[in-house]
This record gives sequence, structure tokens and C-alpha cells, in this order.
Amino acid sequence: MSALAANVDAGLAIVKRDLQLALSYRLRFVAQLLGVFFSLTLFYYVSRLVRLGAFSSPDAYYAFAVVGLLILQVLNSTLSTPPATLRQELVAGTFERIVCLPFGAVGSVVAMMVFPFVYALWTTLATLLVAGVVFGMHVEWATAPLAVPVAALGALSFAPFGVMLLASVTLVKQAIAGTTWLIAGISLIAGFYFPVSLLPNWVEWASQVQPFTPAVDLMRHLLVGTHLREAAWLDLVKLAGFAAVLMPLSVYVLKLAVRASRRRGTIIEY
Repeated sequence: MSALAANVDAGLAIVKRDLQLALSYRLRFVAQLLGVFFSLTLFYYVSRLVRLGAFSSPDAYYAFAVVGLLILQVLNSTLSTPPATLRQELVAGTFERIVCLPFGAVGSVVAMMVFPFVYALWTTLATLLVAGVVFGMHVEWATAPLAVPVAALGALSFAPFGVMLLASVTLVKQAIAGTTWLIAGISLIAGFYFPVSLLPNWVEWASQVQPFTPAVDLMRHLLVGTHLREAAWLDLVKLAGFAAVLMPLSVYVLKLAVRASRRRGTIIEY
């Protein structure tokens, strides 16, 4: 077996483990659906209050906000869930086995990001179906399937930030509080719940220097037919560029964090 095939097999084994762990909590999927329904209900009635020139109707704002919720789930799957999972591995004492695997600590930690993203895709599909069937949200079903590869590309562009947080957990054992603030800040400057044009001028520039805004714009265009602020190919190039440039850099930072933790003898401490 080649080294590449062996590494892929080892990564898939970690994904399979995470899936089996998720399935062992029988009410997890039901609880997730209930949470989705609550969020959609909340924004539906909030949208009835919206009377802004930026939206032609309350339904238009509702579709705008729902896509923001979808992107938030993908964002959580790359920035929030993996660091929390790694922290749990450290506390439970199971990370020691991962460190000793031939696959290595770095590859194993990066592989932990795969299942949360796949799970997020499932929850986004459930969210979209509930919003369309129960609340009557208009969905562009002709282009909606294209949102899956765009979401995958978006997750790749988000992933370097998640790997940086994983490096932080490996090195200093804490990153959860910072992650919460980071996601809250991103949701504001990337236009998850309101157009970025409403931001003050001294903040609006931040919406253009990260991959989250183009990902949100593309997803809204494909799912609910909103107009793009820039050409689709330019948004795609931005997402691919962030992934291509930052992913190798973030993995290198993770390697440095693992190396430093080994040298200090703290890699399995929590």
C-alpha cells in the first residue's frame, strides 16, 4: 500500500470513529432538528418586523437570514466543533492513542475536521427543507445543488482558521472562549444577518479581506437567487486563494505546536 493510500485510509478511520460516536447518542439528530426548527421560527417572526429599503418584503429578509444560518453551521463545523472535540480528547485521555498512531498527531487532528463538516451539510439540508416546506421560503432548486461544492470550497477556505485554533488547543489547551468571540465577529462583518452595506465605513472594509463574505454571497445567489456584488468567478477565486495560501501555512503552524508540545512534554495534558 502506498503512503498516500495509507494516510487516506487512516484519515477515513478517524472519520468513521467520529460517525460511530455521533450515532451512539441516539437523540442527537432529533435535538439538532429541534434546534433548527426553533432558529427558523425565531427568524421567521423577526422577519415580519423588517421594513427596510434593503429588502423588498419580509420574506426576502427571511431568505437572507436563513442562508446566513446555513453558513453559520458550516462555520461552526470548521471553527468551533474541531477545537471542542480535540479538547474533549485531551480531557478524556484518548488523545494519547492518536499521538502514538503511525498517521501522526498532525494528520489525525486535521482529519477530525472532516466529520463535523459532513454533519453540517446534513443539518444545512434539513434547515433548507424545513424553511422551504414549513415556512414557504422560496428556494432556487435549479441552482441549489451547486451550493454543495461551493460549501465545500467555503469550508476549505475557512479550514485554515480552524487549524490555527487546533494548534492553539494543542499548545495552550484552551481556545473555546476565543472561538466564540471569533465566530460572533465573523457573523457581523460577513453579513450573516444583515447586509454589510449597513456597517460603518471604518468597519465595512473588513468584509472584503476574508473568505466568509464571498462564501455567503455565493450561497445566497445559488439558494435564493440574490444578486452578487461581484462576479461569481471572482468570489470563487477568492475562496480558492484563501484555501491554497493559508491551508499549508496553518498546517505548518500546527506542526510547530505539536513539536513544541512534545518538547515540553505537555502534548497529552489538558
